[in-house]
Amino acid sequence: MENYHLTPFIRGKVLIYQPQNGYRFNLDSVLLSNFFQTNKKNAKIIDLGTGSGIIPVLISLKYPDLEFYAVEIQKQFYELAEKTFKENHLNVKLLNEDINSLKKTFPSSYFDYVITNPPYLKEYKTENENLLIARSEEKATIEDFIKVSSYLLKNKGKFFAVFPVYRFTEVILYLSQNNLIPKRLRFIYPTKDEKATHFLVEAQKGVKLGNETIEKPLIVYKDSKNKVYSEEVNFILEKFV
Repeated sequence: MENYHLTPFIRGKVLIYQPQNGYRFNLDSVLLSNFFQTNKKNAKIIDLGTGSGIIPVLISLKYPDLEFYAVEIQKQFYELAEKTFKENHLNVKLLNEDINSLKKTFPSSYFDYVITNPPYLKEYKTENENLLIARSEEKATIEDFIKVSSYLLKNKGKFFAVFPVYRFTEVILYLSQNNLIPKRLRFIYPTKDEKATHFLVEAQKGVKLGNETIEKPLIVYKDSKNKVYSEEVNFILEKFV
C-alpha cells in the first residue's frame, strides 16, 4: 500500500502503520483493547479484522505472553499490519483471509480468546472500496463474525467485541444463538449527559446464565465541544499500562 505513514501512539510505546487516506483506527479499538482481560499465559488469541494491527499490539503491552493471531481480508491492510507487528517486535501469525473461510484454516475450539472490532454499518456509501469493506457489512456481517467466533473458541473460551448500541438486541440474539453468553457489558457514552452510543461485551462459550456484570459507564469526553477527554479515557490514551 502506497501513501502510508507511521503513527506513534501511547507516548511512543507503540508505532502503527496507517494509510494517509482511508480507514484509520479509532478510539473503539483502544477501548476494546483496554476492556480485554485474562489471567492465562500462553493462551491463543485471534483478532478478526485486524486492520493495521492496533489491537494485538496494545494487548501485548499488558499481556506479552499470549500467542497472537490476526486475520485481515484486505491485502493493503494485511501489509500494513505486517509492518506494524514487525515495527513493534510482536510475533503474530497473520492471515490474509475472509473470516468466513477460517473453518477451513483452523479446527474448531482452537482459541482461548477471540477479539474483534468488526465492520457494523448495514449500509455505507463511498467510492473508496477500502473504507466500504472496513466500515460496512460488505464482506461479512456481525452475525458472521459471531458465528465464526463461536466455532473458533474453546468451551469456556471468551469473545470480546465493541458494537454500536443501535445493534444491541441483534448482537445479544446472535450471541445466544451461537452458545455465547454475555458475562460483562460496559456502555460507552460521549458525555455524562448523553445517551450511550456503543457497548463493549465479553461473552463466554458454553456456560450457564448467571453472574452477569454491567460495569460503570465509560464516559469519553469531559467537554465534547472542545474534544477534552474524560480522566479515564485520557489515562488510557496516555498510559495504557
